[in-house]
Order: sequence, then structure tokens, then C-alpha cells
Amino acid sequence: MNFLVLLLVAVILRFTPWRGGFPIDVLGYWSDWVARITRGRSSWLFLILLMLPLPLLGAVLWLVTGVAYGALTLIIHTLLVLLCVGRSDPLGAMTSAVGEAWERGDHEAASVLAERDFGVVGDDAAALLQGLRDRMAAEACHGYFVPAFWYVLLGPVVAVGYRLAWLASQRSDTGSNAFAGALAHALEWLPVRLMGLSFALVGHFDATLHVLRRVLLQWEPQTVQLAQWFTTAALTEDPAAAVTRPLDVMRTFLWRAVLVWAVVIAFISLVG
Repeated sequence: MNFLVLLLVAVILRFTPWRGGFPIDVLGYWSDWVARITRGRSSWLFLILLMLPLPLLGAVLWLVTGVAYGALTLIIHTLLVLLCVGRSDPLGAMTSAVGEAWERGDHEAASVLAERDFGVVGDDAAALLQGLRDRMAAEACHGYFVPAFWYVLLGPVVAVGYRLAWLASQRSDTGSNAFAGALAHALEWLPVRLMGLSFALVGHFDATLHVLRRVLLQWEPQTVQLAQWFTTAALTEDPAAAVTRPLDVMRTFLWRAVLVWAVVIAFISLVG
């Protein structure tokens, strides 16, 4: 059923207004609320409250599977995966405003938008576009690849747990931020390297595989940094070479990487 759920989620993201996942950011609201009520208190208390929904979700799924396995389980799994999807839509509208400014030839406006919306700055066109590509890859990793990996491996509860940890690492106070960030980093360690392997398969294989071998067993590099290295290695051409629509190359590249994951997950579902 895992592949069917992910296929249904992909159709919803691609062909409905829910391109950023579930319309209400339930997990984001929960993370913010927990961060607010535990500010200045123990990081352990923060983590316990943050992950409190997980055993409840597990109990609900266990009851539903025992009583009404089928359509209802499919719907619940689909909704939970949609909750785990990133809100930025890197495969679609994330960089549309910057791209439109670039197509008009207004590179100054594109630079301002990139810095305002994504914190990306560059000394020249190539550096700016490379920074945007790196950001798109990182968002795809957080929003698609890592949740999909944990959903297939351990189910929706762990995928939700990862999303909560990542949100908390981005939004909470300093102490809890570090605690949640360490948990999110641990959950990202393997999926981001598998993402790098998929980048090698759809991009420059030798260069990306060289980077992957170098960082394969390293713990320290952060996901954003790894996404940057993998993207730079996989897309070796000058990002400013496609003068009119330079970000479309990255968007197509990410779609191909998603397709690689879909094929692998489908194969695992068939043989499993």
C-alpha cells in the first residue's frame, strides 16, 4: 500500500491546489505551540510534548487497521503523508517569482527576490542561480525525499515525527532548536545520501558519486551542505547558460530524481 499512498499524494500535489501539502499546517502549529509553552524549560520536556501525537497516531492506525483495513487506512495514510510534505513546492511555484523576473531580463529584481524570499545572495548571475538550485534541492530533501523514505521504511508515524523534529529545529528557541536539530539530522543522514545517489543517476554520475563516496560515512555535514555539494556535482554546466529559463533545468532534474525514487519504491512494493 505504500506505493499507492505515495502515488496518490503525488497526484494530489501535481494536479490539485494542495501543492504545498495539507492546506492547514497542523504540524507547524503544534510545533510552534509546544515551543511557546516550553520556552526556558527542559529540552526533554519540549521533545516529549513535541512527539506526544505520535503514540496517539499509532494507536489510531492500529485500531483502524484492525477494524477497517482498506479505503479508510489508505485515506488516513494519505492525509498523514500530506501533513509531512514541505510547504515550499520546489518542484513547482517555489521560485516562480524569481524565474519570471529573470525571464524579463530584470536580474536586479531577481536578486532582490532571491535574497528576500530565500536568503540567497550571489556576486554574479551564476552564483545567484547556483544558490537557488541548492535551496531547491534542500527543500526537496526536507519536504519530499526524507518523509517518503521514512514512510516506506517505518510508516507514517515516523514520517510525522521527522517533520515535527525538522519544524522544531527551524522555529523553536535556541536550546530546543539544537535538540530537535540533532534528531532531524539523525533522521536525514541516510535519506540525503540516497538522494545524492539518485542525483548521480540522473545527473553527472562520476562527479556526484565521487562526492558521495567522500561524505558517505561522515556525520558532520548538514543536509543543506550535502544538497549543495550533490547539486553542484550533478549539474556541471554553468547555471546561467540557459539564459531565459535557467531554473527550469533544476526543476526538471528534481522531477527525474523523484521518478528514480518512485521506480525503486514500486519495485520494493512488488517484491515485498
